[in-house]
Amino acid sequence: MFERYTEKARRVIFFARYEASQYGTPAIEAEHLLLGLLRENKQFANQTLQPEVVEAIRSKIDARFPVRESTPTSVDLPLSEESKHVLKYAADEADQLGHKHIGTEHLLLGLLRNKGIFAAELLYQQGLDIDALRGKLASAYETRSVVSGEIYVKRSAITQNTIELHGSSWSADYMRDAVQEYRAISWHWHLRPWALRDAVIHRDSGKISFDLSLAQDTANFDLVPGGWKQEHCVICRWTILTSDDPSHNSGYTNGRDWLCTECYEKFFKGPDYFSSNHPEIT
Repeated sequence: MFERYTEKARRVIFFARYEASQYGTPAIEAEHLLLGLLRENKQFANQTLQPEVVEAIRSKIDARFPVRESTPTSVDLPLSEESKHVLKYAADEADQLGHKHIGTEHLLLGLLRNKGIFAAELLYQQGLDIDALRGKLASAYETRSVVSGEIYVKRSAITQNTIELHGSSWSADYMRDAVQEYRAISWHWHLRPWALRDAVIHRDSGKISFDLSLAQDTANFDLVPGGWKQEHCVICRWTILTSDDPSHNSGYTNGRDWLCTECYEKFFKGPDYFSSNHPEIT
């Protein structure tokens, strides 16, 4: 479901799940997605909303949900119907803008588009306008742009000079840049099966760490067993997770980043794929 999501957008979902567990709700609601977005996209929060406004939003959400015992962070929580609509709208917005990936900006549009929900009402109360935001995004991204650390590729860029990966067409220019960047900074890749990773989350900031020793500080940190459920290829965003499909259940890692097996075989195993005009680039 989250194959197209950028790392930042996936962290929003992780934070939303954490927020829902703290409220003790049986599902991840749209309000939890909003809180996850505010935790992850600090640039949006700082540039668009004053700190006191962020606190006011949280207070209003606190008032909306009755006090319940928190849910253990090891328990999987489903998305509510409202949240599913938000994510669908986010994907629609990314498609309409011609963006191959879904980022935090698209999640924000998905919240604003679902006007009948409380989370959207909180944002509209702060003067946000969905049409103005769409226009800003459309004008900000050229054929290939990097905004707030998230990479987008417009559909117009993949009509020619494309490379096929996992049945999808990618801009050869985008691929060349991404591959050269990672070939320059990392050459040591090992094939590894994917396994769920335990994570530690800071209760106040929501920041994630894989230093499990932090969980000993139970006043400030929560251990989330198996909380990091998947990774994405740093080149094509292919999902690497526990699966019966061998194309998904393993990948190559340098200890931090992951490559899908197809990207590794094509771009990293042998000589520089882009050193000559390759017949697969059409």
